[in-house]
Amino acid sequence: MATTVIWAIFILGCASAQRLESEPTNSTGRICRPVNCYRLDRLEAMLKDCVVVLGNLRLVLLEAHNVDFNGLRFPKLREVTGYVAFYRVNGLESIGQLFPNLARIRGRNVLYNYGLIIFDMANLKEVGLYNLLKIDRGGVIIWAVPQSCFIYTVNWEAIAPQSRHVLNPVEDSPHCNNDCSCTRNASTNYCWNIMKCQRFPDDVDSKCDPQCLGCKLANSTECTICRHYTYRGRCVPKCPVGTIVLPQNDYCITEEECKNLRGWSWNNTCVFNCKIGYKRENIENGTICVPCEKCEETCGNLKIRTIESMQEAGRCVYVNGSLTIRIRYLPEAMKELRNYLGRIQEVSDFIMVYGSLTITSLDFLSSLKRIGGQNLRNGTHSLMVYDMSNLQSLFTENVTNSLKVDNGSLYINNNPMLCVNEIERIKNLFPDKPGPLDILQGSNGYSGGCANASVGVQLNIINETAVSVDFTHVENPQAHYSILYIHLPQGSRKVFVPETCSDSEWHAYNIPHDLDNNSKVVLTNLRPASMYALCIEKYDPKTKLLARSDIFNFTTPVGKPEPPFLLELVASSSDVVVLRWVDHKVYRSHIKRYELDVTLVEIHSKDVRARDHCDRREDYLRREEEVAFFRHAVVMRPPPDYDRGCESMCGVLSTVTAGAMVEEYFDVCSSIEHGCNNHEEDPPTNSSIGKFVRTLSLNISGPRNDFQVGGLAPFRDYKFRLRACTADQCSRYARGVVRTLRSEYADVPVITFVKATEAGEISVEWDPPPVTNGPVLSYTVKVLPSVRYDEPAQLQPQVWCQSSDKTHFVVKYIKAKKYLVSVCSTTLASGSACSERQRVVIITDLEFGWWWTGIIFGILIYTASLVVGCLWRKPRDYSYEMPLLENMFVSNNSEPPSIMMSDFMPVYTIPLRDTQLD
Repeated sequence: MATTVIWAIFILGCASAQRLESEPTNSTGRICRPVNCYRLDRLEAMLKDCVVVLGNLRLVLLEAHNVDFNGLRFPKLREVTGYVAFYRVNGLESIGQLFPNLARIRGRNVLYNYGLIIFDMANLKEVGLYNLLKIDRGGVIIWAVPQSCFIYTVNWEAIAPQSRHVLNPVEDSPHCNNDCSCTRNASTNYCWNIMKCQRFPDDVDSKCDPQCLGCKLANSTECTICRHYTYRGRCVPKCPVGTIVLPQNDYCITEEECKNLRGWSWNNTCVFNCKIGYKRENIENGTICVPCEKCEETCGNLKIRTIESMQEAGRCVYVNGSLTIRIRYLPEAMKELRNYLGRIQEVSDFIMVYGSLTITSLDFLSSLKRIGGQNLRNGTHSLMVYDMSNLQSLFTENVTNSLKVDNGSLYINNNPMLCVNEIERIKNLFPDKPGPLDILQGSNGYSGGCANASVGVQLNIINETAVSVDFTHVENPQAHYSILYIHLPQGSRKVFVPETCSDSEWHAYNIPHDLDNNSKVVLTNLRPASMYALCIEKYDPKTKLLARSDIFNFTTPVGKPEPPFLLELVASSSDVVVLRWVDHKVYRSHIKRYELDVTLVEIHSKDVRARDHCDRREDYLRREEEVAFFRHAVVMRPPPDYDRGCESMCGVLSTVTAGAMVEEYFDVCSSIEHGCNNHEEDPPTNSSIGKFVRTLSLNISGPRNDFQVGGLAPFRDYKFRLRACTADQCSRYARGVVRTLRSEYADVPVITFVKATEAGEISVEWDPPPVTNGPVLSYTVKVLPSVRYDEPAQLQPQVWCQSSDKTHFVVKYIKAKKYLVSVCSTTLASGSACSERQRVVIITDLEFGWWWTGIIFGILIYTASLVVGCLWRKPRDYSYEMPLLENMFVSNNSEPPSIMMSDFMPVYTIPLRDTQLD
């Protein structure tokens, strides 16, 4: 490790700065050439407005004591096509402070297998690259950072999968608070610091624009990384007419922009070097690549240990010296070797391959034609292959048939997976025959299935979780037989053999010795609707040979599917609930439809009356218990066997229902009342309560992952049951309960009768609200005496509380001429929904005495005399002496008269009705 780091430091320290030239790619940024900065005063000029660094980004040896990074930020930089390296940069506390939006490091060039290198940073407190989603190539090394926190709280495997990561040793630093609180699931609880959680591309892909490989949750078209090409800051499926592709980062640029980057256009791409078999030629209008013969490069001795050394050998065709390969740990070694060593045709001295764990074949030397053997290893060997734990084959058949070896012998030892027949194929190619020590007996192929086991295998599917393996074998008391089987990834076309242990886990079943020649073994606990590979191995301890039968593939039946997983159960309004779910990965392609049941959770009248809701203490407890935001939204994270859901609230919750609670996933079986193996109750029939849904049963055609149910009663709990069905069977139900939102137009009772007497007795009757937010818990009668229209807001009414089963009220109150009466209802969602105030005037009992008779008699005489007098008047004077209509009656419209005609009308009592709350 120390040698590696010192070598890396040497490379960084000796690198020279390159001149920066670029042209704007759009109005907001530009493509910049490689940056190698060792002076802070040049950094801003080099990186200003850079969106992409076309090459490596290196900040090294900024060791001045007065280095100040405050206010220095490059928020436009999103991508580096090479590697990113920081070495001895004093004063820098967070790399994310400089590059807050760096999302991708492509690693087209790597430094000793690493795409991100952070070394010997005395002041660094965190990496902080919270927008970094992907390192395409190369691993991560973070070393000698004594003050840095939040190194192990980042999932580097998700950012740079299948790469080696060397991280600073964990130390108990009292200044570090390394606890993440992003999720409750340990597998996703990763963060860059206490404020920023780690983002994963899979979390946002499903909601992003199809052209995005990642995007912001607030805007699905604002891509973090483009899936295909980038043009003027936008993600596009292909480059527009008039542009060419910059292959380093798949940007669409003009030919003029390519020239400013010191490249030229060739085959609709911007290139900086001609590919193998072509050479550069300058013409009048620019530069082109023309075919050439025998223009391949000749290289000296090649020592392949890292990706960088492979890249340096990428143009080599003739090796004037030796080729030595030793790759200790590099998961993508075979892919990289095929990319860079496939053009080597001749090696003048020898080839030595040893101590490489990830090399499984020498087929990457696909063009090899000659091994010269001019200078031999140890003076004897021209090909040495040893200590290769996973090597299974040598050269391809084409290479073996045409390979010429001019001098030397063969040395192949300690390769447990390399069968002897592979060695036999090339032994005769060497002029000097290998001796017994060059190929030790039993040192190769002792762990691989190098022979075919003489067994006959017949597979019989019993059910979706069991298979019978019938086989015949030659009876040998000393031989050991085992059945090996493996669950294959869905959609995989790869050929799996037991040597590929790093890819998957093979299960072994040891066959008892007492079985006869015709044996039957039943394998149980298999996964339904899954593909398996199976073989039988035979090991003879006497000869120490391992033989294997052919690989057999079989698929288990679908059977009863697993239930869907409810991701979100969210009330989007007072009468609508939205469901989102994901299917089990195994059964996803087999689901044809879904069955959804919706049932109102009934609240009976007797349960409402069991508590005194007129008690203010009880009302406070009720409000604390019943009015809770999380009742309106349930959000769950799925288990690993299900499709990935949204890790944050990116579904309906992005616009609905504040305060929704995110829960961890739970086992479906433990969440149902009757267990997993018992019969589920039948779907309910459709029924309603008034105009709202009481029970509902729906068939939903698949495949789909969301549904909306409307017509629900406001502020009521509904139970949802969802199950997935194949063509033959249905799963168990996934269940959840959610409460609809409150309605703003509910809970208002209707006064049907009100009366007041001179003695202060007030009677009021009302109808329950036509629509309620849950059941009515109680009623409140409010009375305000003797006020004018402009005074009620200044007075407090007298209040009486009534139980929910009462719809009439009589009370003895203070004497007044007028009253204002209203009735309010208290429900689960509201305590102040009141009817309009009704104005009530007292009823005066009139007694007719003898003096009323005299008054009425006088009025009749006076009226009769007026009529007689009018009849004697001249007709022409009639119209002029009639009083004007508006002057006949003078009224005060500020308040009604104390006695109205309606007061003498008979009162009709409206029969009370029992309002069901169920």
